[in-house]
Amino acid sequence: MKVETVCPFYGKNDDFCDVGCGYISPHDVNQIIKYCSCRYKECLKYQELSDRLPKESFEPAKC
Repeated sequence: MKVETVCPFYGKNDDFCDVGCGYISPHDVNQIIKYCSCRYKECLKYQELSDRLPKESFEPAKC
């Protein structure tokens, strides 16, 4: 079975990245499709969070 990597901040909480939490707007759907699955390292929010948080806090989730 193929294991895909998703953004480690996806669906966590509003303190990290609010994409995938609560109400999902059309903008969020676009972001999820574009970046949250496999291309999250290109996402500006991921880059911002990974620069300011310790490495242990953002291990990629497997689905």
